[in-house]
Amino acid sequence: MHRFPAHQATLGVREILGFMAQQEHHPLVMEVQKAVQADPDRALCLWFLPSSVRDAAYVLLAFHNELIRALAPARSAAVAGPMAGYIRLQWWRELLEEQRKPEHVLAPALMALVQSGRVQRETCLKMIAAREMELEPTQDVERWTQMMRDGAGAFQQAIGELLGVQDTVTLQRLAAGGAAYGVGSMLRHWPLLAGSGRFLFPGTQEQLRQVGKTFLQECHFEVLEPQCRKAALPAVLAKRDLVRGSEQAGLPRGIGDRLAVCRAGIQASLATIFSITPIRTE
Repeated sequence: MHRFPAHQATLGVREILGFMAQQEHHPLVMEVQKAVQADPDRALCLWFLPSSVRDAAYVLLAFHNELIRALAPARSAAVAGPMAGYIRLQWWRELLEEQRKPEHVLAPALMALVQSGRVQRETCLKMIAAREMELEPTQDVERWTQMMRDGAGAFQQAIGELLGVQDTVTLQRLAAGGAAYGVGSMLRHWPLLAGSGRFLFPGTQEQLRQVGKTFLQECHFEVLEPQCRKAALPAVLAKRDLVRGSEQAGLPRGIGDRLAVCRAGIQASLATIFSITPIRTE
């Protein structure tokens, strides 16, 4: 087993992540910057988290992005096939199971979060399992649905854990909101994803839309506690994506989408301080 000394598992969270804000060209910062560029939706949502957890959340975003990147070689069967993806994902699995040294630039920060208990190891392993499912030859609706819960869903669950959420039902609702965002994003970019080699929903777009709406209902964003709404902001984008088509495929988010996230984030922040009831918009 390759485990950090006890003082690194606790101090490492503050020192490793706090170092990011002061070192623009530090490799860890550059990894986070790549993730922000690759995933601007989630990056925007994370901005409304308390400053005490924001750096850690961006490390999780970089980890999530790294898992997506691990699939890239697997999409070209002529070059490597699924085995290349499995090998890269297995590296992260072994790291989390403390069977491998933390040699990747993200590894010390990620393991500091896990070993300090701020993020559950099992939640991170779910994210890996979701990407492994994407490489499986057998693809059906049940497996796809689980992949969304364990992928986009587990990421939002991890954000909730950073905020100190321990209630199982609440964490499941956060995961459902994350899964709803994953569905909405797939609908939004459907024409581009169709030729990308990603594990698309094994059904029609309308069936996919209904699955997304079910996830969104499970989340029930409007009645989450204010602090939890901060961990579920991608559900705001999901709600908008699930009622439109793919005319925005490949395009950056419009100002309307970004303002909707900002409004929900600000409302959640104010409600945390003043116990304000959220404004209903439907």
